[in-house]
Amino acid sequence: MDQSEQTQTFLRRKVNEVRMCCLAEFIVKYVLIIVNIVFALAGLAIIGLGTAVHVNLSDFYQIIDIRVLTISVIVLGCIVFVIAFCACCGAIRESKCMLGFYAACMAILAALKIYITVVIFSFLGHTMETISRWLDTAFRNTDLEPVFNGMEILFQCCGTNGTSSYTAAGRLIPVSCCPNPNAQNPPPCDSANAYGGCTDKLSDYFDTFGEAIGGVLIVVIIVECVCVIFGLFMCCQIRARRN
Repeated sequence: MDQSEQTQTFLRRKVNEVRMCCLAEFIVKYVLIIVNIVFALAGLAIIGLGTAVHVNLSDFYQIIDIRVLTISVIVLGCIVFVIAFCACCGAIRESKCMLGFYAACMAILAALKIYITVVIFSFLGHTMETISRWLDTAFRNTDLEPVFNGMEILFQCCGTNGTSSYTAAGRLIPVSCCPNPNAQNPPPCDSANAYGGCTDKLSDYFDTFGEAIGGVLIVVIIVECVCVIFGLFMCCQIRARRN
C-alpha cells in the first residue's frame, strides 16, 4: 500500500470516527432533552405528592408533626423541575457552562435524594410504632380533642384502636367516630357502627404515600446518574469541537 492509499485510509477512518462522534452527540443531546422533560414531570409529581400529604395533614400537625419531611420533598421537587428545565435549554443551545452546571447539580441532587429516600424508607420500617406513639400522646391530651375528632372525620377512624380507646378511658364515643357526623340528627354512635382505629388507618396512609414518593425518588436517582454522565459527555464533545 503506497503513501496515498495509507493517507486515504487514515482520512476515511477519521471521517468515520467524526461521524460516529457526531451521531453519539446527536443521540445524547436529544436523550438529554427528552429525559429532562420527563424529569420536569417527575419533579411536578414529587411536588404534587408532597403537597397532597402536607395539605391533608395541615390541621393535624399538633398530633403528627412531619412538616420538615413534607416541605423537604416539595422543595426538592421544585429544584428538580427548575434544573431539568435549565438542562433542556443547555442541551438545545449546546452551552458547555450550562451543561457542566447541570451535571454538578444533578450529582448533588442525586446524593440528596438518596438521603431522603433512606429517611423515608427508614420511617416506613416502623410506621405502626411511630404512629401509635404519636396518637397515644394526642389522645391523652384533652386539649387536642377537637383536632383529634377532626382527624377521625377526615380519615374515617375512631380513637387509637377503635371504640375501645374511649371506653377504656371512661369517655363517651364521639359522633366523629361514626358515618355522617355532621348530619342534622346523627344516629347514636356505638361500637356497632363506629369506624376502626386511627393507628391502622394512618399507618396505611403513610405506607401508601411513602412508598409512592420513595418509588418515584428511586427512579429519579437512577435517571439522574445517567444524566450526569450524558451531561459530561456533551461538555467534552462541545469543548473538543470548539478546539
